[in-house]
Amino acid sequence: MDEKRIALVTGAGSGIGQALAVCLANEYSVSVLAVGRRLSKLEQTQKQNPQRISILAADVSTEQGRALIRARVEKDGALNFLIHNAAQLQPVKALKAVTLNEWRQHFAVNVEAPLFLTQELLPFLRKGARVLHISSGAAHHAYAGWGAYCTSKAALHMLYQVWNKELNAAEIYVGSLRPGVVNTPMQDEVRLARKEDFPALERFIQLKQEGKLLAPEIVARFICRVLMDTESTQFIEREWDIREHASMFNMEINQ
Repeated sequence: MDEKRIALVTGAGSGIGQALAVCLANEYSVSVLAVGRRLSKLEQTQKQNPQRISILAADVSTEQGRALIRARVEKDGALNFLIHNAAQLQPVKALKAVTLNEWRQHFAVNVEAPLFLTQELLPFLRKGARVLHISSGAAHHAYAGWGAYCTSKAALHMLYQVWNKELNAAEIYVGSLRPGVVNTPMQDEVRLARKEDFPALERFIQLKQEGKLLAPEIVARFICRVLMDTESTQFIEREWDIREHASMFNMEINQ
């Protein structure tokens, strides 16, 4: 009998994380631990496959939250997949206006959480396990008003590269993936920004108005294909971009 496959998805209460948890459970028969801060949101995720999706309310940006996750994984069994999807956009403002507390909280979510949660869970990653960072084009392109977000995603990109230098010998593989512009609560937040804080605002409003935001379910399907249908060397050799690489899996993406 095949060994049960287990995945942990952070930020699984909505958007990409929720869609990914459901895709893994429904289409690939993976047992998923869906992690997020709000229990009510996670319960909505779990309802879509209660047999395969279990939930845990925990804040990945805190030591206490990561300890809760470690304890749960230790109890449930070793992981095949760890997907770092949780992230925040705020603060959206010029770098000259960002406060120290805002900066620290942002990095606690977007950089410290994936780094130190991976650290915590290393003993429970099976041989051949895959860790995936959900990245952004903002890791490589500067946007006025997104100084914290661009910088944190750039740091996350380097983490993925360094982890591979350190973990591949142990047959643990770390990937990075850009999901495109997706119809998620974060995009709702983007459109609420003031133009003086985020000069590129009009572009994102237009994408919504023209129906060009990708559905989370489409992005989740692409992520599943990258996780499930690639060789280990292929998984880590590039940063996956849905706009560039969906065709490799015979997926059509209109964006």
